[in-house]
Amino acid sequence: MLRAGRSIVLLVLMPAGCASQQSGASLVPDNPFGFAAAPPAQRRAAFTPASIETAARVDSLGRKILAANPQIGVRPLFRTIGVPQSEVFHYGTSEINITEGLAKQCQTDGQLAAVLCTELGKMVAEREALAGPQARRPQREPPQDVRIGSDNAGSFGTADQTHLAELAKFDQGRRHSDTPPPPPPDPLLLARTYLTKAGYAENNLEAAGPLLQGAAANSSLEKQMTPNAPARPWIH
Repeated sequence: MLRAGRSIVLLVLMPAGCASQQSGASLVPDNPFGFAAAPPAQRRAAFTPASIETAARVDSLGRKILAANPQIGVRPLFRTIGVPQSEVFHYGTSEINITEGLAKQCQTDGQLAAVLCTELGKMVAEREALAGPQARRPQREPPQDVRIGSDNAGSFGTADQTHLAELAKFDQGRRHSDTPPPPPPDPLLLARTYLTKAGYAENNLEAAGPLLQGAAANSSLEKQMTPNAPARPWIH
């Protein structure tokens, strides 16, 4: 009787299990915590490669500018997009993109260097602006207390009068340091510095002015490749 009863129970349960598998039901839900799934990361648009000659020219000049200006503190990649339109933009501090059309419009290396230095100046100015006022005027640390002789801990001596005087001077200077921090640097001044340090004359900035104005009117590639790019109202 017991064996017959068990057989009947198994026969009743087996169809129920098959039915649940066939219907696609699951004992554990796909998202047991009830939170919405995170959206997939937004991919940047791909770009058409430029000719080897133009890409090599841009990369060589970019490396030369960075080597002559180690104070910049960033080493972006200089990339050339193989399209005829005129455009130049940067992506964070990791890369500077210039179209092959704009690079070919630069008749001399000095003009092309001026275009790259201008965009590099915008990159650094943007970095300083995003860093905030505290980074442009870092908080001074108090002088270290280095005790010697009778001023060592555990000895019987007088207080370190020199260190006390240093602390008083530090506190007085901190009270008078409430002046506002300097504004972010001017991108054009930075570009002029980078250009001259790389060995090119300042008048290349004037020669490249019309090219930069034409490139500033185009932003279609920048919107495609940097969809979350922050606004840069201080850059003209």
